Parts: sequence; structure tokens; C-alpha cells
Amino acid sequence: MNELLEKAIDKIRALPDAEQNAMAALMLERLADGRQRDKTFGHPWISPLRSRPPEPPEVSEGEDLEATPENAERISRHIKALVEASCVPEARRIVSEIRPGVSEKLDYWKKVLAKPVARLAGPGSGGDMRKDMMWIENNADDYKGRWVALRNGVLLGNHESRVELRQILRQSGKLEKSFFVWIGNGGL
Repeated sequence: MNELLEKAIDKIRALPDAEQNAMAALMLERLADGRQRDKTFGHPWISPLRSRPPEPPEVSEGEDLEATPENAERISRHIKALVEASCVPEARRIVSEIRPGVSEKLDYWKKVLAKPVARLAGPGSGGDMRKDMMWIENNADDYKGRWVALRNGVLLGNHESRVELRQILRQSGKLEKSFFVWIGNGGL
């Protein structure tokens, strides 16, 4: 029986996803004794059944969704339902039309659903990593089994202990913007 079951499982695994899902739906529909099976039950050899996302909530014709403090709770529930139904663009459109200050909940949704903004920042806090990597490529063999501290391709110090090296650099005023690397016994 186990061998027969394993062959069946292999055949199911070989099917495309859509057919695996259809097969899983048929198999899970009823137990061997004819009772209805729990729809959440699954088998590890079959990909999970993919359900469609929920339909977006509709606004009834007479429903007033004007952004007023009195309607804020209803609008907030509607926006939440849209987000839960994966209708984020529609929720964004609604909150974009609401003026700030109507209610705390609507201001919250305006903030959460705001379009993301990318900002360019200055250079990182460290030095020039390209120079540091070039230094490592050219000098790693001389520092096997040691920690090295670099800044812009310049060796600041080396030691067997990272903690000791850090203390030495702090005392000498060279710790800021230093880059620590362990050079293993086999090199990098």
C-alpha cells in the first residue's frame, strides 16, 4: 500500500500547479467514509489551494462617505476593508481626497497609505570601501590570522584580538570611520 501511495504522490507532484490544486480540491472534498472534509486540511505533497482575494467592499448608493468627523469611523472601516481586500490603490485614492485634520484615524490612514518616497542621502559613515577592498586584495597574505583596521585603503592597525585593536585605535584617535576585517589563516 505504501508503494502505491508513493507512486500516486509522485504523479501528483509531476502535475502543473493548477492541476495539483484541482486534484487537491477533489481529494480534500470528501473523506473515505463519505463525510465532508474540513476545507483547511492540506497535504504536504500538494501545493496549498490558492484562494482568490476577497472582493472589495462596495459602497451603497445612499451611503454618505463625505470626509466629516461624523463619517470618519465609517470611512476608516471602508479603507481598512479595501486594504484587507488588496485594493490599496483604491484606498490610496480615497485618502488622497481627504483633507488633513478631519480625524485622527483618517490622518493615520493618510500616513500609512502615502506613496513611498525615496531620498538620496550623503555618503555612508565609513570610508571608501573600494580602496579598502583593494588594500585587502593586495595585502591579506601578510596579515593572516589577524584583525586589520582600514580607512580609505590605509592600514590603521592590526592585532590578533578585535577588542584590543579597537582599544588601540580609540586611544590613538583613529577609531572613527574605521573598517575592521578578520583575515583568516587561509587569507580572505
